Amino acid sequence: MKHWIIRVTGLAVIAGAFLFAAGGWTKPLRSTNEKPVSVAAVEDAIHTETPDAKRDVLIPARSAMRAPALLEGTWINSDSLTLKALQGRVVVVDFWTFGCHNCRNTLPTLKRWDTLYRKDGLTTIGVHSPESDYEKNMENVRREVQRLGISYPVVTDNNYETWRAYGIHAWPTTVILDKQGRVRFTHIGEGMYNEMEQVIQKLLAEETKSTKANSDSSRGKGLAMTEKINKTDEEWQREMTPEQFQVMRKKGTERAFTGTYNDNHEKGVYYCAACHNELFNSDTKFDSGTGWPSFYAPTAAAASVKEVVDASHGMKRTEVVCARCDAHLGHVFDDGPKPTGLRYCMNSISLDFEKK
Repeated sequence: MKHWIIRVTGLAVIAGAFLFAAGGWTKPLRSTNEKPVSVAAVEDAIHTETPDAKRDVLIPARSAMRAPALLEGTWINSDSLTLKALQGRVVVVDFWTFGCHNCRNTLPTLKRWDTLYRKDGLTTIGVHSPESDYEKNMENVRREVQRLGISYPVVTDNNYETWRAYGIHAWPTTVILDKQGRVRFTHIGEGMYNEMEQVIQKLLAEETKSTKANSDSSRGKGLAMTEKINKTDEEWQREMTPEQFQVMRKKGTERAFTGTYNDNHEKGVYYCAACHNELFNSDTKFDSGTGWPSFYAPTAAAASVKEVVDASHGMKRTEVVCARCDAHLGHVFDDGPKPTGLRYCMNSISLDFEKK
């Protein structure tokens, strides 16, 4: 699929053609092996390829999706950060490039938020997705970050991996994540600063309101989310890393002894990495010696997992999928310990873990 990078630049007139998308003019940047497209085609791409059409609206926690990982780049102003490590903090992810005039116009507001709310639990991260080769040069990026007075973390995205994972189409785009790492708000272009600040304030306070109440209720009573999520493969692919998509949507299997949670012995709850549905409790986890995290039972929730007959590879097995979003989790076997005699053999990449 062709990848188009679009810059939002306010209202402009070029060669008598007007194009309004997300409140501004969009400029396509194509790679050398791509053919030109019409302005109308670019406008269509804005409206049809974006994974979440709920822009400029605070998405309820119960229906918000897990944010894709920040893929590897060079970090400025901090060591390498992960969204997993930032759980418990509200995160503002700003997709920008230093040559973008509109991106520069948003910086005073981003810097003000960082100053005001960092101590209260806000982390601002600039994802520098360049338009030109000049903007890919690391020395130039470091110089501009310093010259522009940016003190919050910035990570380079020269191959547009994070850009694509988030389904971004325009500079600047601001994505706000809640304390659980879910996408709650997205805005393209300049403006809406007051509205976004209100979202930040609400999410910072959410721990003592809906998020904490829902979390405590779910964990204390063994409840799982019941709202079914149905998305196309294209939508899932835009929200997941390639490795996650291969396992969770294409039913792949990660290599034994390579998963994050195979040797995890901390107390906590395991959730679906795609939809945050509660799946397993650490109390039922055991060392199976297989190289994959294993559990003898899912949570008490009726809607945690479901089992499907898997006749692939010339054998009959029982596949385990998330009951909420149908993500492939692994398989269940009848060689587990008491009291169930079952072994739920899971892929770490399909799971998220939260300490108790």
